[in-house]
Amino acid sequence: MADPWITRPPPPPTVADLLADPAASFAVKDVARRWAARDCVDAATDARVLCEVLEVAADRMFGGAS
Repeated sequence: MADPWITRPPPPPTVADLLADPAASFAVKDVARRWAARDCVDAATDARVLCEVLEVAADRMFGGAS
């Protein structure tokens, strides 16, 4: 029997959730709108590559402190 005090995590957000989120940036919403029609595996792969490239750039900018 499941412990009644343990709650399940919320479901992952959808593109619609992201577009409706007032805290999401216009840049992220723009990419989400344009990439929503793409193959989701290709879009996810491209997003991971972009994330890695930008994290490296931020690390260089801040001397590896990010």
